[in-house]
Amino acid sequence: MDLTTPRLRLRPLAPDEMRELLEGRPLPGQTWAEGYPLDGTLVAVAMQQELVDADIDRGGFCHYQVMLADEDVVIGDVGFHAPPDELGEVSVGFGIVPVARRRGYAVEALQAVLAWALARSEVRSVHADTDLVNLASQRVLLGAGMQVVADEGDRKVYEISRRP
Repeated sequence: MDLTTPRLRLRPLAPDEMRELLEGRPLPGQTWAEGYPLDGTLVAVAMQQELVDADIDRGGFCHYQVMLADEDVVIGDVGFHAPPDELGEVSVGFGIVPVARRRGYAVEALQAVLAWALARSEVRSVHADTDLVNLASQRVLLGAGMQVVADEGDRKVYEISRRP
């Protein structure tokens, strides 16, 4: 199920598509923006692949490619590290290729997955973390409505919770 915003289409990757991406091949008819996949993309997709290999039902808590709504150009990704845990907590990450940054795409994509997750009854809160020096990611997390809940020295942890 795709998630859409006014400018973006977030397309979930199926297991066979994750393997293609990890092997460096775009899907037929799809174009990757310069710089895609990011290093973080490969790490996140490998984590998702481990869930699939362990036969864990991810539901919609998967990896989404971020595409411009009017083109089949992948400019980045956003996704969950795993389904929610027993406390209803889930982790999210994101990345946009350098040539598409500073246009609000990361905030827009992150807001879409946050809204989707927080509408699920099994989700109580969504977390993300970033390096203390990664000011751009910190701006994205704050811009998407998340708040700093912990400063762990070299990392900051952000959270947004479902409203009662």
